[in-house]
Amino acid sequence: MTRTARRPNRTAAARASLGTHQLGTGLAVGGAMIILSCLWRFSLHLGQYPNLHMNVAAWLLLIGASVATIIVVRANGFILGNIAFVMLTIALAAVVVLDLAAVWGLSDRGLFPTAAIAVGGVLLGIASIRPVRDLIIVISALAVALAVNYALNPGPDTLALGTDVLLWTLAIMPPLIGAAIVGSYRRMVMMTLDRVLIQSTVTAPAFGVSMLESAELASIDLEIERLFDDIASGREPLPLEDERADRAGALATELRLHLIAGRRHTWLHHAISESDFLSGTVDLRDPDSLAGLLNQRQRDGLLSALWLLMYGEQRATRDAIVSLGPAAVQVKDRSGGIRFPIRIEAKGMRRVDVEPATWQHLGRAGRYVDSTTPGALIVVIECTVDNPIDH
Repeated sequence: MTRTARRPNRTAAARASLGTHQLGTGLAVGGAMIILSCLWRFSLHLGQYPNLHMNVAAWLLLIGASVATIIVVRANGFILGNIAFVMLTIALAAVVVLDLAAVWGLSDRGLFPTAAIAVGGVLLGIASIRPVRDLIIVISALAVALAVNYALNPGPDTLALGTDVLLWTLAIMPPLIGAAIVGSYRRMVMMTLDRVLIQSTVTAPAFGVSMLESAELASIDLEIERLFDDIASGREPLPLEDERADRAGALATELRLHLIAGRRHTWLHHAISESDFLSGTVDLRDPDSLAGLLNQRQRDGLLSALWLLMYGEQRATRDAIVSLGPAAVQVKDRSGGIRFPIRIEAKGMRRVDVEPATWQHLGRAGRYVDSTTPGALIVVIECTVDNPIDH
């Protein structure tokens, strides 16, 4: 099913820059300092450039592209769209070509590119409003252009290598570090939001539909209601036309599938499937829907422990298999409850990698025993729950 939203292009862009606009001011100031530093260096040797018109053209294009980008970004709510970014990239590429061509073979005279180096300041300034992937591609292209320019420059002066390396560092490292900081911050914010969203499943009913499925059910219900209203008012004659009949059958099938899933999928299934982080790393095996029998304390302990195992201080994405049951080993204890195991196999983990808080959360789910194999950490939790028959 296709989901629509108001102004989807702006929504997607805003999600990409979620929580990072606060960093934009600092990065923009840093980028401006790089540009002013390069402009000052250019002004010191203004009368020595043999191709001054090309250097001036490169600087005018750089300043014009920067000002136009600022105007577009402010007009669009601090969002740099794809078209504007492509246009900016083309302009920056032209700046690099003009500036490098203007100082070609002049390093022995102490003349080095300036506008091309200032491109790094522009990239640093937009680090918070574009995906990190886009920035890495442009930064890599700039680094390759500077390296090729030095390698192919006729008669490069080895004494000027230190200056070239310093300029490369000034052009490449600030935007690269800025992109890394922004990427880490975005991931931290997204993980926090994801954790808060799936935490709501702890207090949700044991069985039912997820948040996404609820929206789909609401859409199906609206379409069915309109169809029934058309039939009742006579706008849709009976028998239905073939196309409308096929659509009515498809709606009935979708509705049955959602109702069946609502009786089989537990809160844990929804917590994992709706998480952008856990859905790709955790394999849940709960054929008897035993997770629905856990009380709220056990749910919170199991979900928190699972999250810390997958994304602890190591910040490394791991794979895990969570198995509940099997149902054949369930036995009633003296209090009339049901006991069953929960087995967590975290691949690529050792016991020393587990945060101390993880064991506390595991203890809330039940008594546990952990062991380590060459390829994984295995934790088996013995859960005791109330027998639903007694309620």
